[in-house]
Amino acid sequence: MRHHRLDHACLELLCSAGERAEVTRVLLDAEYSRRLLLLRLLVDEAAARPAAAGALPPVGEAWQLLARAQRRHPAAVRRLLMDPQVGLWAAHVLRRLRGSADDDAPLWTDVGRLHALAASGAVLAGLDFRMPVPARAGTVLLPCLGQASCGTREPWALAEVSAHGGATRVGMDGGHTVDVPADATTDTENWSAVRRLTTRHRGLVLTLTVDDLALYPVIAGTAGPARLDEAELRRWQLGLDRAWTLLVEDHRESAEALAAGLLSLVPLPPGERFRPRSASASEAFGCVMLSAPDPGVPEQEATAELAVTLVHEFRHTLLNGLMHLAPLTEDCADLFHAPWRDDPRPLTGILHGAFAFSGVARFWRTRCARDTGSARERARFEFALWRRQARTTLETLDTHPALTATGRKLVRGLLADLRSWDDRTLPESALLLAERAAAHQRAAWRAHHVVPDEETVRATADSWLSGGPPPRTVADGTVRTDPDGCRLDVFAHLVRLSIADPPAFSAARTTDPAAVNHLKGVTPADLAHVAGDLAEARALYARQTATRPGSWGGLGLLLADRHRALGERPELLRAVSRAVTRRSGQAVPPAELAEWLARAWNGDGSPADAHSGSGSMSQSARCSQSTA
Repeated sequence: MRHHRLDHACLELLCSAGERAEVTRVLLDAEYSRRLLLLRLLVDEAAARPAAAGALPPVGEAWQLLARAQRRHPAAVRRLLMDPQVGLWAAHVLRRLRGSADDDAPLWTDVGRLHALAASGAVLAGLDFRMPVPARAGTVLLPCLGQASCGTREPWALAEVSAHGGATRVGMDGGHTVDVPADATTDTENWSAVRRLTTRHRGLVLTLTVDDLALYPVIAGTAGPARLDEAELRRWQLGLDRAWTLLVEDHRESAEALAAGLLSLVPLPPGERFRPRSASASEAFGCVMLSAPDPGVPEQEATAELAVTLVHEFRHTLLNGLMHLAPLTEDCADLFHAPWRDDPRPLTGILHGAFAFSGVARFWRTRCARDTGSARERARFEFALWRRQARTTLETLDTHPALTATGRKLVRGLLADLRSWDDRTLPESALLLAERAAAHQRAAWRAHHVVPDEETVRATADSWLSGGPPPRTVADGTVRTDPDGCRLDVFAHLVRLSIADPPAFSAARTTDPAAVNHLKGVTPADLAHVAGDLAEARALYARQTATRPGSWGGLGLLLADRHRALGERPELLRAVSRAVTRRSGQAVPPAELAEWLARAWNGDGSPADAHSGSGSMSQSARCSQSTA
């Protein structure tokens, strides 16, 4: 196997907010070498445990057939082995063989995917062969080709794939034989083809395999995708055509990189407006899970959303490729605030997010110059928000001791890009909205996930109950993941709605937000806050604090015009209120508690003796991975 590494020039290009085709190709070559190594390890470990293959032929026979196919048609076998499903499968089987993963399926069926892989390779190479393969409930999946339905219901059984003179068949005892069409991309009664979406614009072509037959989930534990019907496939094609035109016209450099390295799409049902669902995984290089464009959303908005989400997820693929070549972090148990996520994230997770959202900020920066009207207004907000969030996160990462030299080079390269982008072209209104959205998300996040020091809370509650002054010392808190901390991006979400669809925003203020799909997680207090009705928002947040932890964040921000620290430490307000209520049996007026507590804090809004370091919870918390 050839050893691959990024040379200095490629690494320099990767350490930026842009995407480059030449770097993508280097990473693809490296990933192919890694994929071959994984397969060789899998074969060796399975061969050492002959029982792992069950009644299938020894894994060596499948390996030899695959090697024959590679010699006959190396390009086709490379495409086969680079299929993201192959990466997910190989990693899963190795974990099973080593005892670090389990599955309801018999081990031999997972090992036997090697036999199915070899059969696909032989078909693509035009070889004559016979190869037993596993069947699940009467279906046989041939990677990159399609799925044969042999008409039995037995959960796990053996089938046989054979080819002679270019004709391929799949059969099994107790079922019927399926003739694979000469054009394997064509569906027949018992054959479901692996389909592809191809889009072209100005000479640049993007082809994506539609993984709606996938056996191995991109995100472990999630359900497999449902087969798209023809109407859904056409909607995807139309949406992809529009997004690709936008990328090629206005983001050509990014489009060239995507054309080189984006390989497959796992379709998901439409998400909420402004909240598309997407994911990627390190073992599925070039694959993106993505929610379908919502047909009810205006075309321009849907097109930009799909385009930026493709860029976002592709940047995760690029970073995964780099991390397969060089470690970016040392072991680190810290959890971090990720301004694009509801939950606390580990160091590698927040580095991934900062890398991806640097590219998102770059996308919206370009849209600021290209779009007009409300689309440009939204682009300005998105650019201001994601540049701010990515830069703040990268500045925190830059000082973290667990970064390797390569990781620090990456962080500083991204920071240099973001710092070079002049914000003087942005109107003050966009900068202000971005600042408020960032502060609101962080405050709600802290209210859910930061647990204040118990002694600080106890002493503060004692002082309140005794009528004394509040303590001046505020000790560090601890980050503990609260599973109820969801949709903490409500302020930014509503800003987007107010820009893109003012009538819908106005109508939302007269309805129950919980009954509207694109308003999930929104409360009347949030709507009043974004609309600028601050007195109403303060009153509504105060009424919600007993049942909605994030309301402490909103309330703290609205009181922070007099005491900035109230917006920075909503978790302390929440914890003291709960402690006093528990001990006295009487609810504490939130605004009154906030005003009392702020008397102990300096005029600049900082707790007098607060920790001022720059750890993973800057200025406030040590980190733990326990769950509240």
